[in-house]
Amino acid sequence: MSTNRRGGYVSSASDTVERECDRCEWHGAAGSYPELIKRYQDHLRDEHPTAWLRS
Repeated sequence: MSTNRRGGYVSSASDTVERECDRCEWHGAAGSYPELIKRYQDHLRDEHPTAWLRS
């Protein structure tokens, strides 16, 4: 399995993308970039609403 830790699109079915939160210890992984961004935005909205409003 290949891991893309800086975001981006996956190139095969076994690839994943990952993202960490700059504000806390949250870490997310997903099979597609749009799915990962949705998870990250949900995290920001729930845990860091001020940062979410700025993004």
